[in-house]
Amino acid sequence: MAGFSWSVIQSAEVLEESRASRFKPEWREALLGYLGLRPGMQVLEVGCGPGTFAPYLAEGVAPGSVTGVDLDEEFIARAREKAAAAGQGGVRYVVGDAYALPFADGSFDAVTSYTGIGVLQDPRRAIAEMARVCRPGGPVSIAEAVAGPGGIIFAGIDHVEGQEPYPGAQRLRELLGALRSGYPARPPGIGSRAWPVRALWALMAELGLEDLELNAWGHVMAADDRRTPTDMRKRHRELEHQQLTAWVDELMAGHDHSVLGESELLELRGLIRRRLDWSMTAPLWDWEGSLSIAALGYKP
Repeated sequence: MAGFSWSVIQSAEVLEESRASRFKPEWREALLGYLGLRPGMQVLEVGCGPGTFAPYLAEGVAPGSVTGVDLDEEFIARAREKAAAAGQGGVRYVVGDAYALPFADGSFDAVTSYTGIGVLQDPRRAIAEMARVCRPGGPVSIAEAVAGPGGIIFAGIDHVEGQEPYPGAQRLRELLGALRSGYPARPPGIGSRAWPVRALWALMAELGLEDLELNAWGHVMAADDRRTPTDMRKRHRELEHQQLTAWVDELMAGHDHSVLGESELLELRGLIRRRLDWSMTAPLWDWEGSLSIAALGYKP
């Protein structure tokens, strides 16, 4: 896992804003139950990123605490800065490898991960480490979004096949689809074919965790949802478009026309811009939603 850096794949800003509406206060009691967490616990979150979930967990387990661990030093630095600026108590962040967690056996009452295990090529090794640092009888839980092939995702206007919800929508889908199909390894080294997200529960059982539970929850975000500030959603859309444009510019700068020709890349760049301009003025400019699962087991 050395050298793995999620911040290269997805910026901290996009990650933070995409998660901002997923952890609503009214959901906390149910989500903590799905993860086996209770007030007073000392909890480890594996793959904490830039500190998007740990503060939410810390409020729920107070007067306990949450330790977030992630290999990405940029994310950990950002998480620490945010915690200091907000005066957050009960949460700390540590740079560490999920395959070799820097903690002694049985250091935590509970160990959890939100979208931190499904991206790994060797989830077995990571889950075994999670169990190692959990005390006997403590909960080990993994929450992951179930999206993409074999999963469920609702992505609003971008997935209305055969329709033209905004100018150039069908052509944009066609060109982006060709680009993503032509670069199936981008980003490289993400996830395990042997253990896709939907199979992690079985892997937990194979590793000896007991009293397994499987739960699910979904969320939908829309511009007219008063719980999701429109400015935040627009900023999230801007960041997504910046990343798409950067990918196209990278291919053009490298004269990489193995999937799309230069004229098609230029056309795609213009369509990305057109979609963004439209989304900033449309009264109901987008919505998206997905399903997440939470697998929970207990260390013998």
